[in-house]
Formats: sequence, C-alpha cells, structure tokens
Amino acid sequence: MFSKDQQTENAAMLDMDIQQEEVLSFFRDYWQSILAIAVALVVLTAGLQVYRAWDARVSGQQTAELLVLSEAPATDANAKALEDFAAHKATGNRRVLTWLYAAGKYEILNKPDDVKRMLDNVAKSGAPDAVRDYARVLLANGGDAAALGKIGQNSPWQPAAQELRALAETDAQKRRDLYGEIASDPKSPQAMRGRAAEFSGQPAAVQ
Repeated sequence: MFSKDQQTENAAMLDMDIQQEEVLSFFRDYWQSILAIAVALVVLTAGLQVYRAWDARVSGQQTAELLVLSEAPATDANAKALEDFAAHKATGNRRVLTWLYAAGKYEILNKPDDVKRMLDNVAKSGAPDAVRDYARVLLANGGDAAALGKIGQNSPWQPAAQELRALAETDAQKRRDLYGEIASDPKSPQAMRGRAAEFSGQPAAVQ
C-alpha cells in the first residue's frame, strides 16, 4: 500500500510523463505481444501505458487512488472496488482505465463473463477508436468473434484482428489465404509478417 506521500509522488511522475508518448505509436509498437501472453497480463500492463499516453489532464488524486486499487491482489472484493471506483469516482479517461484493470482481475479470477462485461464497457465508451479497438481485440481473443467486425480497416489493431480470424478459420486453404494477406501487408509488424509467411508459404512483404 502506498503512503500518501508516495501516492502524490507517483501521480506527479505520471503528470510529467504523460505528454511524452503518442497513443498510436504505443499501440503499433505494443500490440504484437497481445496474442502471445495471457489476456490478464496484457490488460494489466498495457492499460497504464494507454492511460499515460492518452490522458494529459490526469487528476493526481484519482491517479493515486487508482494505483492503489490496481496493485491490490486479484480478489472479488478488489475487482468490485475497481468497479465502484469507475462508477462513482473516476472521471473521463480514468474510468476506461479502471474498467481495464477490473477486467484483468476478473481474468485472473477466471470469471470470463465479468471480463467481457468490463471490456464491453470500454468498447462502448467514448474513448478514442484505438482504445475501443484494443478492447475489441481482447474480446475477440476471449471468444467474441463478432467484436472483430467492429474494428476499422485503418485501425492499428487490424493486423491483430486479421491474425485472430486466421487462427479461428477451420478451412486450411482459407486460413493460408488469411495469413497470406498478413504476410503481404507492409503495414503489419515485421514479426507478424514473418510468422504469417511461414504459415502461408508466401514471402513476407518488405516494409
């Protein structure tokens, strides 16, 4: 548990760092790891990065309280405390981040319905498109295939959505075709293009 001074210091450090990052560059750099690790870890680690890049007007007091809640153990009570914070205290972008942290705790607790409920809140919120698409990728990774159809073609998360489509495809030729599209798309991250090239048998595009 942070002391009051530590909470204030942490909040001040966030205020200093927030304007140094651009949200889209973060997404393009970070999303490659989403399919490789557990959704819970993605949510818990990526959420704060998204927040720092996005909310330049963060409230120090709310941030300090959220840091305490987010670092608490994953229990039903602590997940509910995050939901209560989102409903009654968090404002603006911090509410979206709080839902992401709550989703992470529910994932650890193996409560997929609650995970979906929190991510649905993010996807339906007034957050920037890139943030809502981030939630949709996580929803799709959890089994909600319909979420993929709501991700825009120009979204930085579209390559991740395309790979999820390929992973879900049962027809071998269609799956190779989907991987081929990824391999030939210079906008896809290099690591993904290389992986897709192996699965499709097509050469990876040069960025």
